Amino acid sequence: MAPDKRRAMIAEQAVPLFLEHGAALTTRQLAEHLGLAEGTIFRAFGDKDSLIRAAVEAFFAQGRARMTEGLVDPALPLDEKVAALVTGMRTWTSSMMRMLSLVDREDIPHFLSGPRDGTYRAAIAAVFAPDAAELALPLERLGSIMRIAGIAANAARVDEQAGLTDDELVHFILYGIAGVPRGKD
Repeated sequence: MAPDKRRAMIAEQAVPLFLEHGAALTTRQLAEHLGLAEGTIFRAFGDKDSLIRAAVEAFFAQGRARMTEGLVDPALPLDEKVAALVTGMRTWTSSMMRMLSLVDREDIPHFLSGPRDGTYRAAIAAVFAPDAAELALPLERLGSIMRIAGIAANAARVDEQAGLTDDELVHFILYGIAGVPRGKD
């Protein structure tokens, strides 16, 4: 296998292990999981920090690939789409926080900014395009709403009483704080 392909394969395969074990994952555990010699990992990356950085990059690349494949079926009813996205955002945000905890704080903006944000916003807009006439916000703003939902969904990590259930988040996104669905009694 070519060195670049081997490096990419190792980084991609390391993602679920870093999600499970965090920084405690050893190169020995990774090598055993992959059926490789530990030296192969060090030849590919030089050190564990380079491996971690490559795994975090691979995590975000995998996320961008999922976005281009479509996040949720746009044909679903609006409430089902929002529910599926809230659940997905809870999982994604939790995993993202776990992966970002592996890198130095000053490196985090590198992973969170840039052209990849446009991919996310376009994916969210595509999900809601069939419902555009019913929505109170333009399609291009919905990515921000769903991102906020992902952060809110994980607020319990900071303050257990602040955490919202998926149902509470879905209701808030659909109906705001007034609590009354449009067109309903």
